[in-house]
Amino acid sequence: MNEETTKTAAEAVKPAFWAVLPAAVRYDEELPPNAKLLYAEISSLTDRRGYCYASNEYFTRVFSLSERTIQNLLNALKRGGYVRISDGSGGSGRRKIFAGLNPLLDNPAENCGVTPQKFAPNPAENCTQTNLSTKKETNPPKAPQGAESAPAWKPDRFAGLWDYYPRHTSKQAAVKAWDKLRPSDELIAKIGKALRRQKAWDEWQRGVGIPYLSTYLNQRRWEDDLSDPVLPADHDAEPTGGRKDLVQL
Repeated sequence: MNEETTKTAAEAVKPAFWAVLPAAVRYDEELPPNAKLLYAEISSLTDRRGYCYASNEYFTRVFSLSERTIQNLLNALKRGGYVRISDGSGGSGRRKIFAGLNPLLDNPAENCGVTPQKFAPNPAENCTQTNLSTKKETNPPKAPQGAESAPAWKPDRFAGLWDYYPRHTSKQAAVKAWDKLRPSDELIAKIGKALRRQKAWDEWQRGVGIPYLSTYLNQRRWEDDLSDPVLPADHDAEPTGGRKDLVQL
């Protein structure tokens, strides 16, 4: 695409004066800073139907980034569940980017259990249909404020993992991720071995870049490239004080 064609395509896009950048996106430590800016631009281009048509060429021109970089940023937003992309199949011929974010992710009682990965472009599809006269009966009861629910899947093993994990934030989200994953004993052992090495990383030792446990489980971060850091002398010890029934290494 030549410069004149790119300019014409960009001028055809009319972003809103304001862009929206929800807190969940702003403070997601897993997202690159430019991905957050890209989400804001997508939000400014999203029309009343819930999507925008902007091409990679448009974003390349706006941000002065390569098309490959733009694609990597879009993929990061997709992995986080912040956007959904339709490739234009089905006769439309144009890619659609749906900017969908559920701000009630940590409160499934209020969002019908919807997660960003399940977000539909039509808000009417995001929750089970109810009416005002039956809302109390169809909505699940809210848990008492401050109450914590235990995982349904291997609760003792989760307790051991939670104690061993270096970041104790958003426990209920971690419980949901654990129950969704339903790891076998073999997988739990694999996660434990990966964590033992990852906790020895220099950045993690300094408290930098440690994801929430829910993010760690949802994104299968135990599969990240595991270098061989210098482990402490007692690295063969069980991470849960010898409780082999919790996290086996």
